[in-house]
Amino acid sequence: MSSASKPKRKKPDPSAAKLTPEATQHLKDWMMSPEHLDHPYPTEEDKTELMGLTGLSRKQITCWFSNNRKRFWKPKMDELGREANLMGNTLSEHTVDYLKNWMLSPEHIQNPYPTPQEKLQIMADTGIDKKQLICWFSNNRKRIWKVKIQELKELYGVSADANLSDEHWEMYARTSSNVAPTPFAALPPPPVHDEFPAAHMPPPDLHDADPTLPVPPPDLHDMDGAIVDYAAIAAAEVVESMMREHEDGKKRQKTDDTVESYAV
Repeated sequence: MSSASKPKRKKPDPSAAKLTPEATQHLKDWMMSPEHLDHPYPTEEDKTELMGLTGLSRKQITCWFSNNRKRFWKPKMDELGREANLMGNTLSEHTVDYLKNWMLSPEHIQNPYPTPQEKLQIMADTGIDKKQLICWFSNNRKRIWKVKIQELKELYGVSADANLSDEHWEMYARTSSNVAPTPFAALPPPPVHDEFPAAHMPPPDLHDADPTLPVPPPDLHDMDGAIVDYAAIAAAEVVESMMREHEDGKKRQKTDDTVESYAV
């Protein structure tokens, strides 16, 4: 075979960083983290952050995820699916109905991946933990959701390799018996202040809004954020003043006694 007919090898990009074990671990940790395990597809912002952590290019990160979703992520999903099967008998009928209605409701059926806030609400409503939630959704996106999509395509005469249109989703919303569960467990309110409890924060300065109001008392926080007890300080000053008056009285009495002794 002549040298002209040999396929040319693509030269490696000299500017591309090497995939070190540390970089691989960063990418694997991102993929297998609880926040991304059920949807391991980094956004452009996620890729930018990973580029900073690993030193890799955007193309290298995209290729790594494309290759390793099968190598790392799929076996983990299969494991979670087996756990979900074992766990299925332990979930109450009410919990299963709640999760199924959430997944197949018109609000979520097009994207059956709960957001972090929705996960918190589901856990609060059902009492399941995060691992149980991830296992159930991972397993039942295949068992329930995928089957439902196939049924809808057959119902609306859509080929298996085509997507349902907005008109089809509107028809589904009008006819579906699956309703997204109404949250009934109140989530704790977000903190009012990051550093100090709300009860310790000083009242708003009303003098700024209305100059005719009296000037408010000084801020109850010192520069370090500690609470300053002005009442205790005032009380201590009163006690100190009384002690000074008592000492002055004793000194005056001693002086008077001395003067009287000389007079005698």
